[in-house]
Amino acid sequence: MGNGIRTLRLVTFVLAGCMSTVDAGFEGRPITTNAFLPTGYTLHEGEFTVGIGSINYGATEQLQFGTNLLLWIFQVKNADAKFSLLKDEDRAVAIGLGASHFSLNLLRVDGNGLWGTDEASFTTLVPYASASLSIGERTMGHLAGQFAYFRSDYETDDVEVAAWASGTGLTVGIEQALSDLTRLLADVGYDATFSGVRVAGGVLFGWDKFRLKLGLNYYSAGDGFFFPLVGIWWRFHS
Repeated sequence: MGNGIRTLRLVTFVLAGCMSTVDAGFEGRPITTNAFLPTGYTLHEGEFTVGIGSINYGATEQLQFGTNLLLWIFQVKNADAKFSLLKDEDRAVAIGLGASHFSLNLLRVDGNGLWGTDEASFTTLVPYASASLSIGERTMGHLAGQFAYFRSDYETDDVEVAAWASGTGLTVGIEQALSDLTRLLADVGYDATFSGVRVAGGVLFGWDKFRLKLGLNYYSAGDGFFFPLVGIWWRFHS
């Protein structure tokens, strides 16, 4: 019982310490991703984020690099680069490029009934542009457009759209400050590649180092998908 009480006191102390840091979460540190669309902002030079799989680093005040380590575990090589063309407190414009490559062995049976495998590779390149503009004392508007290029050496007649699939499209979003520690986020976009509409909304909590995003995402492509919008990451200064 004594160990349990001490553990509870320790957890309470840590949470209280995090929540006592007012202003530091967003002051001078605008978000780089709204509900799901990339904003016009990049990380500051020497700043980095570490999430559940995702890692991003501000190489300079204008250039940011990132990757998702969880996807590498599943043999999906991926990287993202984002370059800021304009960035101040009220507006920002950026361009970026996302890239991924995936290879797998596919089982086949030839005309003689012999089993074998074929190696199939899939490559995706996604150049994009994004902009952010202050439209009120506590409100930011965001706009992003992207072009998706897919290349594969393997032909399939029936490809099901996954919830995370993303093609050529346009997205608009809004970011509303509810308090010094919280932001209300909402995005809606049309995906021309998969003929689907994506809608997402959530709340972002931002303390000095820790950030938490919770919400819901819907993608109408294919059979339609509802799935939670969850983001957990730590944001540090160098």
